[in-house]
Amino acid sequence: MSYLQVTNDERELTAFICGELGAKLLLTDVAVAGEANMADDPCSALPARLPLVAKFGSVDVYTLIFWLHACGPIKTFGDAPAPETPRDRVARRLTREAAMEKYADVIDLERTPALILHRSHWHAPNRLAPGNLGRTTTFPAAQSAYSSAQRWLRKRGAKVDPFAYCEEARDRRPKRLGPLWVWVQPHAMALVEQGTEIWPWNA
Repeated sequence: MSYLQVTNDERELTAFICGELGAKLLLTDVAVAGEANMADDPCSALPARLPLVAKFGSVDVYTLIFWLHACGPIKTFGDAPAPETPRDRVARRLTREAAMEKYADVIDLERTPALILHRSHWHAPNRLAPGNLGRTTTFPAAQSAYSSAQRWLRKRGAKVDPFAYCEEARDRRPKRLGPLWVWVQPHAMALVEQGTEIWPWNA
């Protein structure tokens, strides 16, 4: 299940997650000496526009990290246990290569309780691709916060078939949509009603 949001929807979701759920919006995924860089005013700290399709060198913001500090502390790779699977080893190596000297201070999201908003983005000039909401750990309190945020999004959103709103993809619609259903949030829906298309896939 995906969620289509524009910046005003993101602000309202952030107000809910930080206000009702008590999360902290992180401004970076680096925590020097374990100290996270958090937004004092999370709604004002959000990006002013949605990102474009991801490409090398882009400076757009594609994810928002909400630390659930009541569920547990921030963990960094400086004290992370050795990866156990080939996939984890590759991921760890890529992180180390990207972060270089900051590697030890990069937040280990596998061990830090947080909600991660993968933002909607512009797939084309008049076409939006949906994003998603995830959580980083299976701590019971983190799972509860994640479930609350999902209920909030679905209560205010409209469940739509994205293939009905994208001429290019219409003939590629599967018989069963399953996870391809999109919950379109109110401000995003205003754009859709004005003719903005919905790309069915969020990757």
